Amino acid sequence: MKRIKAGIVGCGAIGSSLAKFIEELDKKKIVLYGICDLDKRKIERLISQLKRKPKIFDLEKIIKSCDLIIEAASIEVAKELIEKDFEFRKSLFILSSGVFVKYPGLLEKIKKKKINLYIPSGAIAGVDALSAVKYSRIKKIVLITSKSALSLKDAPFFKNKKISLYRKKILFEGKLEEAIKYFPQNINVSSTIFLASLFKDIKVIIKLDPKLKYNVHQLEITSDKAKIDILIENIPSKINPKTSYLAILSSQALLEKIISTVKIGS
Repeated sequence: MKRIKAGIVGCGAIGSSLAKFIEELDKKKIVLYGICDLDKRKIERLISQLKRKPKIFDLEKIIKSCDLIIEAASIEVAKELIEKDFEFRKSLFILSSGVFVKYPGLLEKIKKKKINLYIPSGAIAGVDALSAVKYSRIKKIVLITSKSALSLKDAPFFKNKKISLYRKKILFEGKLEEAIKYFPQNINVSSTIFLASLFKDIKVIIKLDPKLKYNVHQLEITSDKAKIDILIENIPSKINPKTSYLAILSSQALLEKIISTVKIGS
């Protein structure tokens, strides 16, 4: 197996954690070759924490120079990265899965270009079950997400609205596309659910609970072959409360699966 040159776009909570994790993996199989971020302070902070210093690239250069590009930034950065990669056809590892709901044509282009695409499970469990039930007749999928004010406060949903962040309430109830529009950094899990299940009529409910110490996702799946109820209580990252530690851990698990000859789970 050729050693993979990995590049990370976005040096925040997830990107930094993955950079450190790659250092722990088999260096004969994967190496952190480059990093990219518009915030120079984040780059400097990350490099100071790494034993082996990666190169610093802009977006186009990191695509040209690396074999696997890991996006850990935002939906808009993911879009730009994917579009630039159509020319180079490098493998992509996308955390901002909402990009495929906001810009639905991207996934088909990736398939046509035969680009390898990896999307981690993120902050939810049951992606293996979702991938399985898509071969049955799905009747209903409901995602109920509950978060604290600290996790939700900067979402576009609150722009030009006077909403108290100190009272428990349902903020949003609607379709997947609207959820991604109003909460792009909080509800990527809903996009991952869609991509795994291919079920378009997902109902998303987002609750504000000021007393919550966890990011909570309740997933209800009903098909003609199975009924699945999953409750996940995630500890938020100390660096970025919008990010659950499980999102970091699932990304680590997928990276390890990419370079491993043993792959567990459907």
